[in-house]
Amino acid sequence: MNAQIPQPPDCLPAAGAPLDWAAEFPILKDLIFFNHAAVSPLPARAARALACYAEEAATLGGAAWPRWHGRLKQARAAAATLLGADLDEVAFAHNTTHGLLCVANSLPWRPGDNIVSAEHEFPADVHPWRNLAERGVALRRVPERPDYRFSIDDFIRAIDARTRLVAVSLVQYSTGYRMPVEALAEVCRARGILLCLDAIQGLGALPVRVRELGCDFLSADGHKWLLSPEGVGLLYVRKERLELFNQSMTGWTGRVRHWDYDDITLPPLPSAARFEEGAHNMAGIAALGASLALFNEVGMAEVWRRIEALTEQLAEGLTEFGCTVVSPRGGLERSGILAFTRERLDPAALVKRLETEERIYVTARRGWVRVSPHFYNQPEQIERFLSALVRLGGSAP
Repeated sequence: MNAQIPQPPDCLPAAGAPLDWAAEFPILKDLIFFNHAAVSPLPARAARALACYAEEAATLGGAAWPRWHGRLKQARAAAATLLGADLDEVAFAHNTTHGLLCVANSLPWRPGDNIVSAEHEFPADVHPWRNLAERGVALRRVPERPDYRFSIDDFIRAIDARTRLVAVSLVQYSTGYRMPVEALAEVCRARGILLCLDAIQGLGALPVRVRELGCDFLSADGHKWLLSPEGVGLLYVRKERLELFNQSMTGWTGRVRHWDYDDITLPPLPSAARFEEGAHNMAGIAALGASLALFNEVGMAEVWRRIEALTEQLAEGLTEFGCTVVSPRGGLERSGILAFTRERLDPAALVKRLETEERIYVTARRGWVRVSPHFYNQPEQIERFLSALVRLGGSAP
C-alpha cells in the first residue's frame, strides 16, 4: 500500500478574498518604496508561495511534484488572462533576456537582414539582436528626439526591404515613455515585418493586451511591476508565428511526449512552451502565479488608474518645487515611471540621502531621479516624498 502524501495547510489566500493592503504589502509598514522599475518587493501571497514550496521540498521532495505542476498550470492560465493570449501562446522564461534570445536565435535570418530598434534601450533589448551580426544581420537604432520621444516617421525611415523585425521596449526604462506600439504594429503589418516587445517596464503597471498591441512576441521578467521573484518571467509568441522557428532554443521538455526519454526524435511542442527547455523554476513560477492572480483579481484597469493618479500627483508636486519632469506626459505616453531633474540637483546624492535619512527608495538614471510607484502605494507617501525633497533641497549634505 502506498503511503499517503501529507497535505500541507493552504499557503495561499482564497481567491476573491478582500484585499488587506497592509497585510498584502508588508513593505508599507517601514519603507516608502518607489523603485518598482528596478527590483520590487513581493506581496505576501507570493512570499507564502515561496515558503510553501520550500516546506514541501524539505518534507516531500519530488513527491510534491504533481502539486508544483498544478501550480505551473494555474500560473500559465493567469498569465494568459493577464495578456489576453491563448494558453498555448504563453511560455515561462528565465528573464526578459532569455525570452528575447529565444526569438532572436529561432528565426530564419539571412545575411543582409536588419533589425530596427531604438536608441537608449536597456541592454537586455540590445545584445540579443546585436549578437546576430555574426550571422550577417545588422541592428539599426532609431534616435531619441530632444523631447525624449520617438517618432514613427523616424522608424519608417530606418526600415527598408531587408528589415525582418522591429524590437523595442513597450516602456523606456529611463524616461518612462510609452512607445507608440500600436502605430508601430500597423507599420510592421503593412510591410510584413515582425514586432517584438520588451514589456518588463509595462506589464503589471499598464493594461497589456497582446492582440490590441499587435505584437508578434513579448518578453518580460517578473521582478519589476509584476511583483515576483527575479529569474522567472513570461514569453508570448503569437501562435501563427510558431512555424517560423527553428529548434535552436528547444530542449527536452519543449517536445511532445517529453516523458518518453528513449525517443530522441520527438518534435517540438506546437506551442510557446517549446521554449521551456528543461526543468522549471517551480518555486519562482509558484510565486509569479500568486502575483498574477492578484493582478487579475484587482484588474489592470484599476491598477493603472491608481498608478496614474499617483504619478500625476507626483508630477504636480515636482513642478511646484521647481523641478523639470523629463518623462513625456501625453495621455498615451504615460507609464508608472516618472523621471525629473532640477537645477544644481545631484541625483545620486539625493537618492542616497532619501534612502539613509528618510527610508524612501528611488533611483537615478541618465542623470535624472527616477520614481516608480505602484498601485499599492498611497497618496500620503507621495506627499511625504515631496516634503522630503523640499527639506533636502535635492543636494548632497
